[in-house]
Order: sequence, then C-alpha cells, then structure tokens
Amino acid sequence: MFLPSRAAEIGGVKAWRARTLRVPCCPAWEKEPEPTRRSGLTGVAGRCGAVVTQTPVPGSGEDTRRAARATALGARAGGNGFRPLALLPSLHPFYAALFAGLSGCLTRELEDRRGFLFLPVAIATGAALYFGAAHEPLPYVGLVPMAGFLGLAIALRAHPLGFHMFALLAAIAAGFAVASFQVQRIAHPVLAAPLQSVEVAGFVEAAEQRPRGSRITLRVTRLGREGRVAKGATPERVRVTLTTTQPPAIGEHIALRASLAPPPGAAYPGGFDFGRSMWFDGIGATGFGLGRVQPAPAPRPLPLDLRAAAWLDATREAIAGRIRASLSGMEAGVAVALVTGLRDGVPEPVEESMRISGLSHILSISGLHMALVATTVFFVVRALLALFPMAALRFPIKAWAALPAALAASFYLVLSGAEVPTQRAYAMTLIVLAGVMLGRPALTLRTLALAALVVMVLTPWAILDPGAQMSFAATLALVAAYERWGHLVSAPALIGAADTMLGRVLRVPTRYIAALLLTSLAAGLATAPYAAFHFQRLAPLSLLANLAAMPVVSLVVMPAGLVGAVLMPFGWDDVAWHAMGWGIALMVRISDMVASVPGADRGIRAMPMASMVLLSLALVAICLLRTRLLLLAPLCLAAALWLYQTMPRPDVLVDREGRTVAVRGVDGRIAVMGDRDAGLAGRLSAEGERGRAGASDVAAAAACDPLGCTLRDRRGEIVALSRDPNSLEEDCRRASLLVTRHAPPASCAATVIRIDPRSNMEATAAFLIGGEEADQDRAAWQLESAGGRRTRPWEVAGGTNGAPLPRPSPPNSGAVLQTVPNDPTDSPDVAP
Repeated sequence: MFLPSRAAEIGGVKAWRARTLRVPCCPAWEKEPEPTRRSGLTGVAGRCGAVVTQTPVPGSGEDTRRAARATALGARAGGNGFRPLALLPSLHPFYAALFAGLSGCLTRELEDRRGFLFLPVAIATGAALYFGAAHEPLPYVGLVPMAGFLGLAIALRAHPLGFHMFALLAAIAAGFAVASFQVQRIAHPVLAAPLQSVEVAGFVEAAEQRPRGSRITLRVTRLGREGRVAKGATPERVRVTLTTTQPPAIGEHIALRASLAPPPGAAYPGGFDFGRSMWFDGIGATGFGLGRVQPAPAPRPLPLDLRAAAWLDATREAIAGRIRASLSGMEAGVAVALVTGLRDGVPEPVEESMRISGLSHILSISGLHMALVATTVFFVVRALLALFPMAALRFPIKAWAALPAALAASFYLVLSGAEVPTQRAYAMTLIVLAGVMLGRPALTLRTLALAALVVMVLTPWAILDPGAQMSFAATLALVAAYERWGHLVSAPALIGAADTMLGRVLRVPTRYIAALLLTSLAAGLATAPYAAFHFQRLAPLSLLANLAAMPVVSLVVMPAGLVGAVLMPFGWDDVAWHAMGWGIALMVRISDMVASVPGADRGIRAMPMASMVLLSLALVAICLLRTRLLLLAPLCLAAALWLYQTMPRPDVLVDREGRTVAVRGVDGRIAVMGDRDAGLAGRLSAEGERGRAGASDVAAAAACDPLGCTLRDRRGEIVALSRDPNSLEEDCRRASLLVTRHAPPASCAATVIRIDPRSNMEATAAFLIGGEEADQDRAAWQLESAGGRRTRPWEVAGGTNGAPLPRPSPPNSGAVLQTVPNDPTDSPDVAP
C-alpha cells in the first residue's frame, strides 16, 4: 500500500518523496534477478512480502514530469502552503489525528489524478439541489457562488487541497446554474384546470398502440374556441388516449374533441412525479378523446422535424412488417421491439414475466443493445481487415473498425426512434469509439465521467429519470468492477489448467462465463436500490436469469437482428428473423421459469429520498475512492438502512380524485375501499404489496353501501369515504377521518379531506399523531399532499389569469383540506 508523503529532492529535481509498498507474492517476480520496470516510471526490487521503496527511474524523462506535477499539486507543503490543520492548533489529539488522516487520504486521491471523476458528481449534486428546492430560485443565481468559488480555486491553484475543495464547490454551483438555465430555456405552458369536451387540433408527433386503444401526442395548433383558453396558456403538446386501435399517422394534422386535464402528479406523497416527467417531455396536458378523429387542414406547413419523424416512422413500420411476415405471436412482438423500439406488440404477460425475473432491461433499447450492435460491427470489420496482412501490419485497423461501428450505432439510434435512454447510450458509445480511434483506453472511469458530464450539461433533469439513474449506476459499477477485479476473469486463474489441452479448450467459455457473472453481479447490485426506490420491487433471482439468458441475447438474438437488418434490402432476411425468433423463444422460456419460482417477485415498501441519496453516495464511494475514505460507503449504507426502517408509514392514502382510499389496519396491512381499480396498484406498490390475494382479502373488511364505505385504522378509529351528501352528518359524528367530494357541515368533528374535482388536487397521505395515547378520545391526523407549493415551472398552471393554482396546507386535527376551483365555469370532472 502506498503511503502519502511530501515533496523531496531526488536527483536534484523536486518530486514527491519516495513512497513504500509491500511487494505482492507473485511467482513471476521471484524469478526476476533485476528490478522490475513498468513503463519507465518506477523501479521495484524485493522479495515477496518485503517492504521496498518506489523511486522515479533516472533518465526516463518521467522524473521531470513528476516534478512538475508535484509542484502543481502543492509540493511546497512544508512552506507557506494551504494547511487547514494549522488553523486549528487547539484540537483534541483524536480530532487532530482524524483530520490528519483525512488530509492524507485526500492527498493520495489527488496524487492518483482522480479529481476529474468527481466533476460530474458535483454537477449532478448542484442539479439535484436545484430540483429539490421548495421554491423556484432566482434565475441564474447559481452564477454568483460559482464565480466566487472559481476565483478562490484559481487563487489556491498551487495548493492541492484548497484548489480541489473550491473547484468542487464551484462545480456544484455550476450544476445549479446549468439546471436553472436549461429549465428556463425549455419552459412551456401547462393547462390550468380540467377542460371537458374541448376541441383540439394539431400535428401528430407520436403514436403508439396500447392494449385497449392507442395514444397520440399532438403538437397543438388550436385549443378550444376563441377566448376559451387565454393566449400564451395553450399547451404546446398534449397527450390524448383514443379508443381506436389504429392511431393516425405521424405528421398528419387532425382535429378531435377531448377531455383534458393538467398532467397528473405523484400517485402518493414522495412517489414519482409523472407531471414533472411529462413537463420535461414538453407535454402540458393529458386527456381522453371523445368521438372520431377527423383530418383537418393545417394552418401552416408541416415542420421539418415532423417530416423526418414521419419518414422514420414509415421506415420502422416497414421493418416491423417484414419481421411480422416471418415471425408471429410473442416472438414477432419482442423482435420488433428490439429492432425498431416499437413495444406495442409485446404481450403484457411477457413484460410482467421479464420484470419479475429481472430481464426487463432487454426490452428497453439502451446501453446493452447499443453496445452489442457497435461491438458486433467493430469486431466483424476488424476481423475482415485482419485478413489482409499488409493492411493489418501497416495501418491501425483497430481505429478504422471504430468508424463503421459508430455509423452502425448512429443507424440503430435513428431506427429505434432515438428515445432519451437510447440517446444517452449513443453518446456513451461515441465517446468510447472516439477513444479507440485516438488510441486511448476504450472504456474507463474517465470516459464514463465525460459521458455523464455531457448528459448533465445538456439535460440536467436526467438526474430525476429512473432510466438514467440505473443506466449510469450500472455502467459505473461495471467499469469499476473490471478495473479492480477484471484480472480474475482470466481463464487460467479460474480453472488452473492453462498449459493443458483442457485449459486451452475451456479458456474462452470459462472467461465468458466469469465475465458474465461479474457483469450481472455488479450491475444487479448497483441498480437494485434504484429499482426499489422507484418501483418498490426487487428481483432476487435476476442474477440467475441474466446468467442464463444473456448468452442467448448476446450471441443469438441481437446478432441475428443486426444481420436481418443488413440483409433486408437484398431480400435474404427471412433466415435471420427465424434465428432471432428462436433465440427470443428461448429467452422468454428462461424468464418464465425464473419468474415462476416462489419468492421471485419481492415487493418492498417505499424508500425515503434520504435513503436513496445515501445509497448513491455509497455507490460513488465504492467505485471512485481508493483510500480509507472507502469507509464512507458502509457508513452511508448503514444510515440509509436506518432511515428506511424508521421512516413513518402513512396510515391512509387517498387518490387525487377521491375515489379510492387505502387504510392501514390493526395488523399493519393495507385495505382498500372505494373504486379499487383507480390507482390501486400504485398505492399497494408503494407499501410493498403486490396487489394480489392478500390485499384483496383484507379489502373485504370494508363496509360499503350506496352512500359510502368505512374502514377501521390501526387504532380502531373509523375512516369514512362519503359518496353522498346525506351521509356527511353521520360520518362526521362517527369517523375520525372523512374523505368526501362534498362540503362538510361546519360542526363536523372529523378531520376532513375534501377533494374538489374542479381543481388540480393531488394524492394525499394521512399520518396518525398520538393515536396510541389512551387519554385521547380521538386521534389527531397530519395530512401531507403529493403536490408541491406550485412555485416551480413544472407545477405552475397558467390559467386564464396567469395565476398558479392555490395549494392546500397540511391542517391539524379537525381542519378541512380542500382546493378552490380556478374557474367556476370549468367542468367538474374529466371522464376517463
């Protein structure tokens, strides 16, 4: 282990003082009589287990570069350098030793030139601070601290700790400023309040078939009659669900009547904010189509980007038609999804099976598919060039092969629809291939840091996207794992028969299986916290499923799909599609076998945001740190688990329309009353239930009649759902908590959650406060809304007066939580 040190004079040149290390017990070193030299950098001599000295090799030229770097890192540590410990002379010896050890670890990390790896982490931290703010910050306010910290970093550029500390703070401020700038750049209106039976016209921008209809995204050209929606408040895009299974073509200008509403918020407090995600996709309203879709004359020519999208959609449909002509059923749907990105034909049982088994990432075109396509083309082209000895010996055929691989990745990006996850994977692939062209290492932590930096600068809201989080977490874990343990994948070390016939025969498959095991284990462990946080489910058998299915995907399914796409213009693609279908059938069979194992689908209750942040910090520490700072990882992990266990669980969950109420009973399980189909899955998923027999059995305890339903909470108090105004008086007298759409009496003693359907109400959670105390006649309730304070760009609904919707405040016991309609003339509901 290397020990940190200060600068010293070595051979008349100022450089870092010689450091010591313990020679590992390597048999190859025991046989060498002379010191081992690596890249002319150091000379190492000694027996196994001995402590030796590492010094720069004279005459290699590296001593001069090392001296220059020593100066840049603050070689004058013994002079008037930046020494924060000197400012604390009265520290207790324990804390002084702690700070000294921390300073030494940081110095060692800086010596290893790993500071750049933390730049995207700092940018992401700044972006997270922006998106997590309770109120919208002032525009570009992040530039002020960024300039101040950057100036301090430049002033302390000769002192490593001070320079890197303030540079890191400047990067955090820069991430805050970049996020603010990008959000202001893409800001667009959001529908203020629900509109029923309003006329909508626009260009079809996206269309997809669904199990019971279709869904389209319209680029709006007209919304409502003249004056119905104020100018400047019309959403730029709306997403409409249709009953027809054949959606209109992309690029077509249509008109229809629809019921629209603002994008829905989180399904429960602390859950995923669907409205925010839609806002970053440019969508300002969602709704349902009423009646038939009619072609309409366009007020302006078709935009150029929609022309390209229409051509691309026609190409994808043509390829999908060729695949369906060769395959049928489930194989055709999965093949079309993998080649073109159109997932409409994938049966729901197949998707659910792959989610349970941990293979759902195969259906979503991302880094795996992009890497398989680029890698296949790269090695095929390189092998073909290697057939010509003159070219192989005289020219850099490896760099040449990277260019066709980049072109293939670009074609696959366009063909698959260029979704956001595919764009991120494409950027990462291009950076890797650019490194190959320049003769640099293909996939390193620096490459990943550069790709993450590009993504965070261009789309800082990617930090909120589950796909982006899981993609970068998996890639970070894979690169770090191969940097540390990649040498263990070598077949001789695994089977111990490198010089035998058996060793030579088993070398390649053993190495492949070992690499697959390391890949699946690293990626699975890295993405599990994010899957638990966003989807409240774990796939404990995903390692087994990936070990069995990934060889089929990597060696059969994706190569056959690539060959089929290449041979399609020549008419010889049928054989490739059949081979791809055989591989898909085998993959789905493996998925079904794993999903059928008892315990394969493990639901967990919702995780707090603080736990997710701590788990992310633990992952970063494990992958990026090399010194004793690694101890931060288990500390973060322990804190995350403690917060998860101590987080209060809601006793009552109410959906945004007031039709469904979930109540935690005496046994701690969730019971549901009301419309069990309205958001039931999201509520039960948030509490770790899978919505199967157990939950439905408990729900039978609800007492319902035409006037409403009642359930008892964990304290035994009544929670009532009132559907009729005639039941309010009795419910107010008997219930501790009342959920209703109607105005309660002024003398109502219960805590009331009133859902006004004419406003943009959010889902609500209720927590019992002091419910276990025997001296209280009635439990107090603390209410928490899933919505924010309506001050962020994706939350503000610009109505006819441009004012944001009023938001409820959490009331105390006996208070009423309700919202005021934005416009009395608006329709009271949006029929699904």
